[in-house]
Amino acid sequence: MKGFWLIATLALFSFASVAQNKSIRLVLENKTSQQVNDYVAEIPASILKKLSIGEYIAQSGNETVPIEFVTDLKGNLKGIFPVASFNPREIKKFEIKRGTIPQYPKRTYAELSHRIGGNPVDLRYDKNDTVFTWVKPNYMKLPGSFRDHAYYIKYEGAGWESDMTAFRFYLDQRNGIDVFGKKTPGIILPQVGIDGYANYHKPAVSHWGVDNMSVGASLGMGSVAYWDGQKAIRVEERDSVECFVQADGKIRSQIMTTYFGWNINGTKYDLKSLISIDVGSRASRMELQVDKNIPNIATGFVKKANTELFIKNEKDCEWSYIATWGKQSHEDIINYQQESNMMGLAVFARTRQIKEITSDNLSHIIVLEPINNYVEYYFMPAWEFDWKAVTTKADFHACIDEVLTRLNNPIIIK
Repeated sequence: MKGFWLIATLALFSFASVAQNKSIRLVLENKTSQQVNDYVAEIPASILKKLSIGEYIAQSGNETVPIEFVTDLKGNLKGIFPVASFNPREIKKFEIKRGTIPQYPKRTYAELSHRIGGNPVDLRYDKNDTVFTWVKPNYMKLPGSFRDHAYYIKYEGAGWESDMTAFRFYLDQRNGIDVFGKKTPGIILPQVGIDGYANYHKPAVSHWGVDNMSVGASLGMGSVAYWDGQKAIRVEERDSVECFVQADGKIRSQIMTTYFGWNINGTKYDLKSLISIDVGSRASRMELQVDKNIPNIATGFVKKANTELFIKNEKDCEWSYIATWGKQSHEDIINYQQESNMMGLAVFARTRQIKEITSDNLSHIIVLEPINNYVEYYFMPAWEFDWKAVTTKADFHACIDEVLTRLNNPIIIK
């Protein structure tokens, strides 16, 4: 697993020379005994105010990378930049200054596209309608009555990806998160869902990869839900939903969604969701903010036979996880390739927010207690046929351990 944040210490110094040199220097230290690859370092944007207005780069020796600006769900503005690798216990010095790196490749992407033209009725197209054009406004607001298989939205919802994996979630009443396995590190979502609409289910057609898991009525991969004591209920009953691409960067991409009037037992809530993915990362970060207290926010992933469940929930650790490994790829893929198609799924949550680890008939579930009506978690798939394959249980455990180590050793800024 690659592409979370640096297990590091960032020490800021030489502020007195900023006005003269028009730069800021950072010291980044990998304090662990592990190799760290493809991480994203974060700097509060207030630090960069010491420089003149413009675009910035980060330099360390022969390594020069761009700096992007992003905002989290709480409104914190940050400058972020990627670093390719860090040896165990290594210290690196970076200089932040004005500049651009146009040749740096785009390694994350997000989109929200739909059809125009043709003969839709209430945003629904006939399955065989061929008179239309795709447009990508990256913004949509839909009524709560909008339903699945409308043949209106490209692959039925919003999509986001890194160079490691890709995701989508349904913008209809299902509101489930699904996974696209990638056989290439390149950006693939622009070509998904435009050739026969749902050919992404067919491994013989989709050369870039395939929709490699079955969601159905389950939590899919990290979907948002409410735990009623017996089952997880996704965000199905709502007055309306508004979704847009908040960031489509080379380093990080983000999808923001607001669910207005989420109905839980007769009480309506407004729920905001921000999903982020970084370069080199298999995992997505989910941030949730609700307008009033919901004690039992839930997430998790689909429950399949012939899989092994792993749980680590230790009270002295900041982060914990649940995960499964086994033959749980989409049945069409298994039948097509007639191979094992092993797949791993994991969700990481803050230990102090975990109320219960449980399951229902369809999903493995983590029940979370929001703090100040806020919840944060990560969800990660790994597939045997990814371009950077995870083929064994030991490989998958290595991915999990790497993520957990990074989460439990966050960046420190001095």
